[in-house]
Amino acid sequence: MNKGRILTIDDEADFVAIIKNYFSLRGYEVFTAVRGVAGLDIVQKEKPDVVLIDLKLPGIDGDQIVPQIKKLNPKSKVIMITAYKDEGQTKKRVIEAGAYAYFEKPIASFKELEETVSKAIKEVG
Repeated sequence: MNKGRILTIDDEADFVAIIKNYFSLRGYEVFTAVRGVAGLDIVQKEKPDVVLIDLKLPGIDGDQIVPQIKKLNPKSKVIMITAYKDEGQTKKRVIEAGAYAYFEKPIASFKELEETVSKAIKEVG
């Protein structure tokens, strides 16, 4: 049973593999990209329900990609994941850019991340 379609965009290959394994084992279809431009191509072709994206990507920041994702697939929910910590300013900025939710690395609770992804997919319909 496919619980939904997820794209993860992160330049850390190990993190991408962890996300893919975690969600694939739980019945989600998972696409991956290590570059922002490649991720945008997948958004256009595959129309994922949820996009998990790193804030700091080579060449372009994740919050700059959010509006492009929303333009290519307005239904996609974007969840920003980052190791960058700055006392809430980043979270405010990415939510204002259109992100659905925000998580810090390392992920403290994959269960909480999955609950957020599941809720987002239900909202997509």
